[in-house]
Amino acid sequence: MQRRRYDLLVIDLDGTLLRRDGTVSRENCRAIDQARQAGMQVIIATGRALSESRPALSAIQHKGLVVAAGGSLLCDAASGCTLDRRVLAPDVVMEVAGSLIDAGHKVLILKDAHATGYDYLAVGDGEFDPASTWWFNSLGVEVRHIESLREDSHPSDTVRTAAVACDAKLGPIATRLKETVGDRCCLHHWPAVTESLATGSSTHLLEVFTSNVNKWTMIQSLCEDRAIDPRRVAAIGDGLNDVELVQNAGLGIAMGNSIPMVLEGAKQVTDDQDRDGVAMAIARILTAEW
Repeated sequence: MQRRRYDLLVIDLDGTLLRRDGTVSRENCRAIDQARQAGMQVIIATGRALSESRPALSAIQHKGLVVAAGGSLLCDAASGCTLDRRVLAPDVVMEVAGSLIDAGHKVLILKDAHATGYDYLAVGDGEFDPASTWWFNSLGVEVRHIESLREDSHPSDTVRTAAVACDAKLGPIATRLKETVGDRCCLHHWPAVTESLATGSSTHLLEVFTSNVNKWTMIQSLCEDRAIDPRRVAAIGDGLNDVELVQNAGLGIAMGNSIPMVLEGAKQVTDDQDRDGVAMAIARILTAEW
């Protein structure tokens, strides 16, 4: 019997495991089961919070590890416990949130739910973007509302500060924040996965994490803790928060619908998210074609 080449299989959700309608195909579910039976540890790595990932995790009966919030959290899906985390400094949160609130935006503060008992604080009197309303209602996420960050009773448990709006409104703020706090944080500004379903317009995310946060750095830390060779990690992704993961994994696989930055760093390319690209990739891994 041929020796298995990879020990960890890291899979993104949106744009990768999930089809455009937000569901997981039967073929992808079956392929993940086959990977587990072959002895691979499957890890989900997503920009979502753990609670926002529950429908997808249930579809594949995942009770293992989840890299959540773009690499800020390592969670145990079965217990909901946080095993590792990267938090934002309160002064950075204040500066970023202040800039967004001054511009009339509602600020979304993502917390370590294991520590706080809830996921989001919505800060300020700005209006929710329709995409945010759709997202929270669809997933049943608990959101607490406060007028000012002075009311935040868990300032040391923030893992992401964000806003959702159109590119024209968020772009200039993202540019300014890169100049003022860019050396103290990691800032992403990119299209939201919900845009076509929620609003039919170009909805963007502005997300701020602490420095050096991405999915790969959390996987790398896990490998160090558990004496796993990073070269024995296979990873599949498609978007901006998958770039480092796909570039650095022993086998980095880009979805057929990936952005150019992911495609450029990948060792292999699989099919589109609506054509069971994850299942195709797993089949080629298990047959040692890749």
